Amino acid sequence: MKSTLKIMALLAVLSFAQQASAATIRLTGSTAFRSGVHKSIVALMGGAANCKFAHGKINLAATTADQSGYEGADYTTIQGTLSGIGGISTVYCHWTGSATGISDVASGASISFIPTSKLPVSNGYANAAVTQTATENAVAQIAFSDVFQSSTTITSPALTDTVVAIIPFSWVANRLTTGIDNITAQQARALLTLGLQPKSLLTGNPADTDYVLQIGRDNGSGTRGTMLAETKYGVFTPVKQWKFVTSGSTGSGTVTSGQVWTIGDGEGSDLAGNGGYSSGSFIRTILGMSATSGVELFDENNNSLGSGLSLTLVSCLGVSDADTAVTNGGVRLKYDGVLYDGSNPNLIYNGQYTMWGYLHLYTNGAATGDLLTFKNGVDTQLDNPAVLGTSGLRDSQMQVFRQFDGAIVGP
Repeated sequence: MKSTLKIMALLAVLSFAQQASAATIRLTGSTAFRSGVHKSIVALMGGAANCKFAHGKINLAATTADQSGYEGADYTTIQGTLSGIGGISTVYCHWTGSATGISDVASGASISFIPTSKLPVSNGYANAAVTQTATENAVAQIAFSDVFQSSTTITSPALTDTVVAIIPFSWVANRLTTGIDNITAQQARALLTLGLQPKSLLTGNPADTDYVLQIGRDNGSGTRGTMLAETKYGVFTPVKQWKFVTSGSTGSGTVTSGQVWTIGDGEGSDLAGNGGYSSGSFIRTILGMSATSGVELFDENNNSLGSGLSLTLVSCLGVSDADTAVTNGGVRLKYDGVLYDGSNPNLIYNGQYTMWGYLHLYTNGAATGDLLTFKNGVDTQLDNPAVLGTSGLRDSQMQVFRQFDGAIVGP
């Protein structure tokens, strides 16, 4: 009897120790690379069959209880046993953008996450709870960023930086675009300065008098920072971008109107046009729509600039968002004459394609304990092509480097 009681007591102690060692990890930052990070978490938990999932979109758009719905979500909560950490751990993600993520980790600001109460009973992608109920507020310990901290306005405290991957970007034009297959750094600067240019600027045909418009991210985004740095426009230089109204679904719907981004509408909208979308998921949806007729444009004061217009919309996106836009009819563009679509990584590894940045993992101070174990695990997983997919590349394979965002790429 005493032996039985001792065994039961020992089991209780071991059970408590296992539960106590479980980790709670909170992530934020880059939306462009969320797919790769989501895959690395599942790999660290031994596969989807060992994980519970709850996920959803910031913009309340429909998502799905499957792998693609999880990997492309803006909010996720994943529960399972992390490699090297005992017990059942929970990883919370809220992808807000690179610069915003750096700011939140540096300041210790609370952001919203999906609570564990929303997790399903059963494991696996097909049993995922699809929800937008991000009601649990807490501080994130890790920010993933497409840009160096020096490319943001948050210079203090200096965060601990670990480069874990390479993140490529692609320019995409919207569905039914014709005549445009390339954009140069100079053309990008012209669009960013005025918000629109005649289509002839990109086609070389004087008869193309329709307009090309810039659609892009807010200034909390690393995608925006990388693009502004690489095109030599200036990371902190105000831009002129548009916000669009659409009808129907991506892949078949249409753009009905657009307005110069108004003052006070979201992150960085202190000047007309300087605002932008908070996630690449908004932009990829719009690029899957046509704008070939009947579009009306408005200035920031809601004055009509013209109606019945035929337009082309262009944007720079992370590769996974670009892939989705292209699947829905968008047209992938060359950048400075070089086409990157994820199938030709040597163009980046060897320096021919330069629209890319480093994926940084930032912590406020050195990571220790379970956070360090998790960080090292993610770093290892993100050197695995099967985990990265097309959303990123292996830093260990780079034959070239750059010292800062937009710097010269060389050996």
